[in-house]
Amino acid sequence: MFSNDYINYLIERGNDEQTQLLSTVKKLPVDFFDTLCAFLNTNGGEVLIAYSFENGLTGLTENEFNILEKNIIGGINNANKIHPKPRIVIKTVFYHQERILYLKIPNSQSVHTTNNGNYIYERRDTLNIHVDNISDQLRIQERKRFYYPDNKIVRYIESEHFNMEVYNKAMNLILQTRPSHPWLNMDFEHVMKSSGLWRIDLESKDSGYTVAAILLFGKDEVIRAIFPSFRIDALREKDGFDGYYDRETFTTNLIDTYYHLMDFVHKHLPDFFVINNTTRIGIRDLMYREVFINFLTHQDYSSGLPAKFAITHVDGTFTANSNRTSLNKNIDPNNYQPIPKNPIIGRFLRELGLAEELGFGLKKIAAFVRQFSDEKPQFHDGPTFLTSIPPITKKNAVDEDLEKKVDLTKKDDFLVIDSISDFPPQISRPRQFPIISNSVPRESSSNNPMSIFEDLSEQKKERLSSIVLFLNQSKHSTTQVLIKQLGVSRETIAREVKILKEHRLIEFRGALKNGYYYLTEKGLSIARILSESGKS
Repeated sequence: MFSNDYINYLIERGNDEQTQLLSTVKKLPVDFFDTLCAFLNTNGGEVLIAYSFENGLTGLTENEFNILEKNIIGGINNANKIHPKPRIVIKTVFYHQERILYLKIPNSQSVHTTNNGNYIYERRDTLNIHVDNISDQLRIQERKRFYYPDNKIVRYIESEHFNMEVYNKAMNLILQTRPSHPWLNMDFEHVMKSSGLWRIDLESKDSGYTVAAILLFGKDEVIRAIFPSFRIDALREKDGFDGYYDRETFTTNLIDTYYHLMDFVHKHLPDFFVINNTTRIGIRDLMYREVFINFLTHQDYSSGLPAKFAITHVDGTFTANSNRTSLNKNIDPNNYQPIPKNPIIGRFLRELGLAEELGFGLKKIAAFVRQFSDEKPQFHDGPTFLTSIPPITKKNAVDEDLEKKVDLTKKDDFLVIDSISDFPPQISRPRQFPIISNSVPRESSSNNPMSIFEDLSEQKKERLSSIVLFLNQSKHSTTQVLIKQLGVSRETIAREVKILKEHRLIEFRGALKNGYYYLTEKGLSIARILSESGKS
């Protein structure tokens, strides 16, 4: 983000609605906190402070930087300078070895004032406009209420409207990850106030639980009463997107919804592994944690559009949810200035240890995807926010001496070693099931029952062998059991079953809902051959 090119881009852009260049030495400009207030009340912005931007940039000395930084920190903690206290980023950046003080100012969820609460500013082009008209002040306030709907107070909501089992689940999660967290010593009411899930509106003097509290902990009937169209669909799509193999619909609180979505992934997607510091790590859950937390945190829950998580027929995935558009374009995770959509929900999930600081989630998703795919994830910020994760394309074989051959001493060195779809979790190495190989004697295609596998890949032969031997051992099985046994997708099992049925090795008996696959006489003879070759 702070490359020379990026700083040069800001300098060339100059002063505008979201950028301010300030030349100073040890003293902040008199209108500095007016500028800060204007950015906070409008769309946020970036400020660069240097000694001079004329005739080539001249940077600050370390002493000058420290004095300015101290004055800024002192000012944002002084309610007479700016109120309420903003959260801004202050960094040292260098542009061709010249030191610059860099500020990142968010679009705040509050209306900020300066000069002991007497002035409100907003940013218009290069100017900080003093907003003294009451209607304009109400417009700013209403815009922030609209943009941060999770901050809205819902009247008449009491503690009995919350699911305390889910609340206790959240506290247990904090206990496991942050045992010294102060919330663990508070009761429900004080946690709600400390987290902002219960608040007082200082303008209207209304007080109560917020929309965020209801979405996080509300009973299902309370959520349906306030958000009658709230729904999240999880789909396992068929080839060509002309239907789905499996579908689940969630209309419950966000914490339980998160775990339901993770369970859906466990059911339908194989894990994939990397080696990190000689340790083999499954990264499926780590990546989809980031996907789902981003998915749940940035939705527009007031919209009537149901949100969706879908697994495609090739095992790629995507999420789609209604969104309050800020960019309306594709997002580059490495050059992205995020704007919070539901900051109270996001802040609470960060305390649980589930969410990252704003903007880091997309970067982590992109880093995970690089470990298993040659394609990049796609993110689009529009009326519908879309996240697309490509399927696995990197499938490197496991080598017994891999750890000796590869330098994995760096913390961020990851190496993809396989996919669980190639390496079934029920089958430990060395493999329990022999591979159908071309070494089987071939008298003739008609007399050799193994000839049906001659033109298939080794991987497919192995899966077919596994299915035949498993059915021989278990006597019968369902599709779902085969999926779990081999650790592959539903579509993969469907293709293998089709081959076995076409060659009359298996048959399906019973009703579609409760029937089973069995080996035919021909299938039993193949199983005997495989068993004998395995013993030898």
